[in-house]
Order: sequence, then C-alpha cells, then structure tokens
Amino acid sequence: MPGFQYSSRAQELWALMIEGYAGWEARMNEVAADAELSPVSAWALVQLDPESAISQKELAKRLHCNPSTVVDPTDRLEEAGLVIRRPKAVDRRVNVLIVTPKGRKVRATLIERLLEPPDAFRRLPAREVERFRDVMQEAVTGAPSRGRGRRAS
Repeated sequence: MPGFQYSSRAQELWALMIEGYAGWEARMNEVAADAELSPVSAWALVQLDPESAISQKELAKRLHCNPSTVVDPTDRLEEAGLVIRRPKAVDRRVNVLIVTPKGRKVRATLIERLLEPPDAFRRLPAREVERFRDVMQEAVTGAPSRGRGRRAS
C-alpha cells in the first residue's frame, strides 16, 4: 500500500495475502465464465462432494452463508444439468443435492484450474514451498504442521 508504514511484519504479510486474493478473484471469474457459470455457482459446485449428497442447508454451511443464499446458485446448477435435487430418503421434506456425471467433469475441471499454482509459487524451491505450506496450515488451523507431504530423507 503506497505510503503506508506497516506496524508489524504480520500486518505486512496480511496485506500481501490480500493483494494475492485479487489474482484468485480474477482466476475464479475466468474459470467460472469458461464453465458458463457465475463465480458463486462455480464455487458451490466445488463445495459439493460427488460421492455424498448433501442438503442445501449443509451447502450453505460450507459456503458460510444463509441457506436462502444458495437457492439461486443451486437452481442454476440444476438447470445446467450439473446437479439434481432429490428428497432425502429418511426425511422427504429435505432435498439433497447430487452431482451428476456432467457435474463431476465440470467440477474436476474447475478444481484443477482453480488450484493451479501461480507461477510465483512454481519458481520457489521445493523446500520453501513446503515451509510456506506448513506455516499457512498452522496459521489457518491453529495446529502445528506435521510436515504432511514431506519426503522421507
């Protein structure tokens, strides 16, 4: 931020992460548009597990929003043939969302493109990527990293 003096390294790190989100937003918009979806519908599809049907209420929890907010994106996913709604077997008052075969393909493509590391990450040495991943995991979860994904020496 031009002309701003950061009060700590942590504040500067947070500012850099916020700046990085601009790239994420641009990527999300592009990837969603290529799939002929809104960014909200694309993210909703990504949050669905093709192996396990969930209710719109559960989807709203995953998206950290009000259940009424997922109605429109869910309608659009259904209209596109990416999900179907079915009454839950144990409680027919509740509809569950099921990812269709077409939805599985679109979801896989969305995830692949969304999680493609930026060039800046690819230029880093592997040990720095692992160290950054471990620090971010600890920052997000609050639990020390167990070195998940590290190679044995």
